[in-house]
Amino acid sequence: MTEVVVIGAGLAGLSCTLSLEASGIPVSLLEASDAPGGRVRTDMVEGFLLDRGFQVLPTAYPEAKRLLDYRALQLKNFRPGALVWHGGRFHRFADPFRNFTGAARFLLDPIVPLTDKLRVATLRAHVLRGHCGELFARPERTARDYLQAVPFSADIIERFFEPFFGGVFLERELVTSSRFFEFLFRMFSTGDTAIPAAGMQQIPLQLAAKLQTGTLITSARIGKITRSAQFFEVEMERGEKLEARAVVLAVAGNEGNPLLAGVGGWSVPEVRAWNQTTAFYYSAQQAPVNEPILLLNGEGRTAGPVNNVAVMSAVSPTYAPAGAHLVMASVVGEAPGDAAALLRLDSEVRAHMKKWFGPVVDAWQLLRAYPLAHALPQQRHAEWEQAPVRLGGTGGVYMCGDYRETASIQGALASGRRAAEAVIHDFRAA
Repeated sequence: MTEVVVIGAGLAGLSCTLSLEASGIPVSLLEASDAPGGRVRTDMVEGFLLDRGFQVLPTAYPEAKRLLDYRALQLKNFRPGALVWHGGRFHRFADPFRNFTGAARFLLDPIVPLTDKLRVATLRAHVLRGHCGELFARPERTARDYLQAVPFSADIIERFFEPFFGGVFLERELVTSSRFFEFLFRMFSTGDTAIPAAGMQQIPLQLAAKLQTGTLITSARIGKITRSAQFFEVEMERGEKLEARAVVLAVAGNEGNPLLAGVGGWSVPEVRAWNQTTAFYYSAQQAPVNEPILLLNGEGRTAGPVNNVAVMSAVSPTYAPAGAHLVMASVVGEAPGDAAALLRLDSEVRAHMKKWFGPVVDAWQLLRAYPLAHALPQQRHAEWEQAPVRLGGTGGVYMCGDYRETASIQGALASGRRAAEAVIHDFRAA
């Protein structure tokens, strides 16, 4: 018999399991799919590495720094700032603290008022004050209301903040919590934005490699969970059963609640609203941009569906085979559910990108599209390590996942650690 069963080998489940093993508690980690990672997975298609949705790692995340070996991941960095398409050309939004030459050019660019550019420095100073947790004690409103109150002009909100943070939040209305916005602005200001050289799935694979042999069991879809006087019994669909003193649901409540039908009376808070996205990956013979930088649609959604573009092979050459280039185009707020709708969106994406790069876009080969209806939990409210992890407050069943913290790699890793800490505390108190 194991002491704890963790269900779900995404980042939260991996973090939880590592903390439990470090404390000496026997644990089994069950994953329904064929590999760990959850929403952080990478596919190999015709020699290209395709992350399942556009994802990046802000290296300033506290939990990522604690758990990950950045050197072993061979992180490849995006250039700070962005190229913003507006008025028929790209404008460089440079980070004035890390790209002095680009910042000087940006100051002279009329795309946004000079007062906005100066207020960016004021915002940076504001979010860097105090501990990260203190940001989450500040007054909360939507990110858009926050930006308008700074006050930033409509120009910089629509041309930079909306496409940049809309691509992070996966919603362009900017209804996400201002606390989470401040936290992310701090992370982007103090660290790099990176991807592992061999794809984002290297992050969960590195964590899984630290587990004891036999802890992770893949292709282990759960049938039901029942409870006896002393133990929980976790039954897999293929027939195996595990008994444990505690169960950790490292899946969203929408997936966890059906598993609890045999326990009776308990339910996990569900994610009521998910932000959607679709990532299109194209192979190109020539790179439309030869630098590792994010390209943003600064003309709004009426200009076309593309929110941002990145030449992934310019960030990490490993993402494409020799002589080829990988272009990713991200659409925020849409995740077509059928092939015909996905093809229509592909046509709209190509038409939009042709305005930026010309007719060469027609020659690009679509490698794969990833419509993600459940890409990120909507983050209208954000707290710092405050969400309850014990189901019903009594222990026995615990919860973790980015939906319990912040919708991010940081949130997933922190949530897993906090769930493990609760299990360890309860076991020692028993």
